[in-house]
Amino acid sequence: MMKRYRTVFLAVIALLIGLQIVGSGGFPKSWNIHLSNPINSWQSWIRSNRSHHWLFTYLLNPITSVVEFGLDKTEAFISWLPWFIPPTIVFLVIARSGKYWTAGFAAFAVVYPGIVGVWEQSIDTVSLMTVSVALSIAIGIPIGVWTALNKRAESALRPLLDAMQTVPATVYLIPVVLIFGIGQVPAAIATIIYALPPIIRLTSLGIQQVPASAVEAARMFGATKRQTLMKVQLPLAVPSIIAGINQTVMMALGIVVIATLVGAGGLGQEIMQTVRMLSPGRGLVVGMAVVAVAFVLDRVSLAVVVAPGEQRRALPRRKLALIVSALFVGAILGRAIGIHEFPFSWGTSFADPVDTAVNWFRDTFDVVTRPFNDFLVRDVLIRARRLLNETLSWQLIVVAATTLALYVSGWKMAITTALGLVFIGVTGMWPDASKTLSQTVVAVLFSILIALPIGIWLGRRPRAEAAVSPLLDSLQTIPPLIYAIPFVMIFTVGPVPGIVAAVVYAIPPGIRLTSLGIRQVNKESIEAATTFGATQRQVLWGVRIPLAMPSIILAINQMVMMVLAMAIIAGMVGGGGLGYRSIEALTGPNKGLGAEVGVAIVIMATILDRLTQATAKRLQAPAAI
Repeated sequence: MMKRYRTVFLAVIALLIGLQIVGSGGFPKSWNIHLSNPINSWQSWIRSNRSHHWLFTYLLNPITSVVEFGLDKTEAFISWLPWFIPPTIVFLVIARSGKYWTAGFAAFAVVYPGIVGVWEQSIDTVSLMTVSVALSIAIGIPIGVWTALNKRAESALRPLLDAMQTVPATVYLIPVVLIFGIGQVPAAIATIIYALPPIIRLTSLGIQQVPASAVEAARMFGATKRQTLMKVQLPLAVPSIIAGINQTVMMALGIVVIATLVGAGGLGQEIMQTVRMLSPGRGLVVGMAVVAVAFVLDRVSLAVVVAPGEQRRALPRRKLALIVSALFVGAILGRAIGIHEFPFSWGTSFADPVDTAVNWFRDTFDVVTRPFNDFLVRDVLIRARRLLNETLSWQLIVVAATTLALYVSGWKMAITTALGLVFIGVTGMWPDASKTLSQTVVAVLFSILIALPIGIWLGRRPRAEAAVSPLLDSLQTIPPLIYAIPFVMIFTVGPVPGIVAAVVYAIPPGIRLTSLGIRQVNKESIEAATTFGATQRQVLWGVRIPLAMPSIILAINQMVMMVLAMAIIAGMVGGGGLGYRSIEALTGPNKGLGAEVGVAIVIMATILDRLTQATAKRLQAPAAI
């Protein structure tokens, strides 16, 4: 057996050496199939037929009208309300569950955008998120129920949902803009598509995890399938559905800033302006307004739905009618008296100390940051790009990646990898993809070096993890573009700010999953090792880390996907690669370029995602011992 493996290994090495000798560096430009040409022709056809073709008249235009109607009415209603009514409603809704401190903080979060001078912009963002999340829930829950009750539907939709969760947010904007144009409507549609997978998955999971005994008991009492679903399965699946709604809100928040590129406006537009102004303090202030919107929507969604077993006193009808009447009278009086607009604004002047601190850090540590920036660009990124484009033959790269995929995940993934890499080449995206890949690898390596040691340390210290948890929550909620602003000031425009921002954005899930894996290691295994005289260091390296390796690999997987999601942010701050090309496609007339970029990003994300997931599965066996 060993001789066979040795023979195969030597054969593979000989093949790779041969491909390097006879192959050519860089993918041949003559092989470019010019995928953008038919897409641009289709774009011209869309512009010419948008007003009279049946596809638009009977299908796409009605969808646009429904979304636009929802956005207009929601924005008009929220704008009509006096400023003090929304925080009052939020406080009452959350306080009904008995969480008065949370209710008070949520009420403050409602007025925070007004305090910092972005009240009108926050209304635009709230309207966009409210309509997008509501439609995502209206579409996602029925599909989730259907897939839970229909195994064929689940099998058919699973690959699509996997792909939807793998694709970075930017890719959704490209086809949506091509079909629907620019403005709030395409931004809302892209948000709906981007936010659908978690609500579908978690609704389906919740129904599938309902105890079979409960379903059988309902049927024994003569309940129909519809009654069983409505009275048993859906109520018991509420916690999972709530988690899906929360994830949908977070996913919708994640695309708010990116949607600014297609005319969404709102708080995302304000954040984009902070990039042009290079003001990290103002970016932080406005970014916290986005966080406030997400916090309010998240807590309201938790307060509205009653989970099974939760005791909550029903509000008497008279009291409810009194509260509604008081709110209605307050709204009318506020409009009549003229106190409906937000009364004051402190603006973002108190963010000046943040700008001062960043400037001080830049000037003080310039002797460190500048050499680091030069080293990373000159000695790492440029050399990596030359290695992938000039030194190594493209044939060797394709075969080496295919061989790795075959070893890790089998022949299906090997074929997918080979075809995917060749397709990136024939679309002309090989140089840009290699640039993005080199930046991704560097960012992931830095993330691993930071996140894994911290996660391992926190996994053995529950109190420290509880203390750090709010910071990790905040880091995961702040819009990604906010991270890039101070690093642009510190390192200047280029690939380094995007890499450092990607590291900061990616390490929270890496820390969380690593810590979870260390914490969930079987106690019996630890006790057995301790009984045999193992020291704490030996237990860590011989028991905890090996048994937690599947979670650690999944942590790396999540960090890879988070770094890839930051590709467009890197493009905004001078990183080049696929991120810059996607911005060029979104903001320019060449939407065919967007299709080429989108395909390249999807292929890269899919290959990296599947390989890391397959590695985690291969390492799953020791955990069962």
